[in-house]
Amino acid sequence: MNFIYFYIFLQSNLLEAPFYFLFFKKHNSFFKILCLTTAVNSLTHPIVFFVLMNMKTPYLSTIMNAETFAIITETLFFYRFLELDFKRCFLGSLTANLISWQLAPMITYVVFR
Repeated sequence: MNFIYFYIFLQSNLLEAPFYFLFFKKHNSFFKILCLTTAVNSLTHPIVFFVLMNMKTPYLSTIMNAETFAIITETLFFYRFLELDFKRCFLGSLTANLISWQLAPMITYVVFR
């Protein structure tokens, strides 16, 4: 179980960081964005994975709640720590999280089938 969660967490970081970098690269290095992505995912990912995804709600509601939580939290995190405009932080978070949400299950399926 620990290895599987670590794999999913790492996969999420590696999928999201390049998209955050595309939105925030003007004044930030890829290394800084990778570190901040890891920091914010350390906050949001366990809540999404262990709490929100285990709620006794319909699957679509569960996904919507989890992704909304991640997008809003990560938007506020980057807005606070990078001091960029809110719209850029929101669009970066929306893109990174939706890409990760779509690609991660496919990659996991290919790796573990």
